Amino acid sequence: MIAETLSLAGEKLTLRPFTLDDAPRVTELVSNWNVASMVARIPHPYPKDAAEEWIAGHKERRAAGDSWPFAIETKKPGLVGTIGLSMTESGSMEIGYWIGEPYWGKGIASEATRVLVEFAFDILGVERLAAGHFKANPASGRVLKKVGFEEVGEDKRFCLARDEELDCIVLELTAQQHRESAQ
Repeated sequence: MIAETLSLAGEKLTLRPFTLDDAPRVTELVSNWNVASMVARIPHPYPKDAAEEWIAGHKERRAAGDSWPFAIETKKPGLVGTIGLSMTESGSMEIGYWIGEPYWGKGIASEATRVLVEFAFDILGVERLAAGHFKANPASGRVLKKVGFEEVGEDKRFCLARDEELDCIVLELTAQQHRESAQ
């Protein structure tokens, strides 16, 4: 069994489990409309105790092996976003993330995604990863493509913050594609 306290190191960041002490920072970062409006499952305005409730459920989901949420932490200023894996209805794992707006365009999402992809394939033994981004968020697509994801279609996904269905680009990356690109 993989330890629920597992942290993953990148060159400029660490992916680590959340603690309840992170809740105020999570709330601060996701209360920004520009962040919430680009993520499917973040309501806006963000409820006062939502971060605590979300973090409190992490240990159980990690223990079940169906969700691997990580805080993205840099030396300065600390917590800048989140990235994680979660089981889909089809039984595959989907990667999702958000970065606080002040930290956009700094390579943080790309590095965190690379580290998490390696964890998924090399440690968890996942064979296929799925991901999606709203069409209105092409920067997220560029992040995913940098680590090898390829577009496989489009669908509609509900955005809580916008309270509507949005066009979404669906991407995938297989373990084999990842191994081949590493050679």
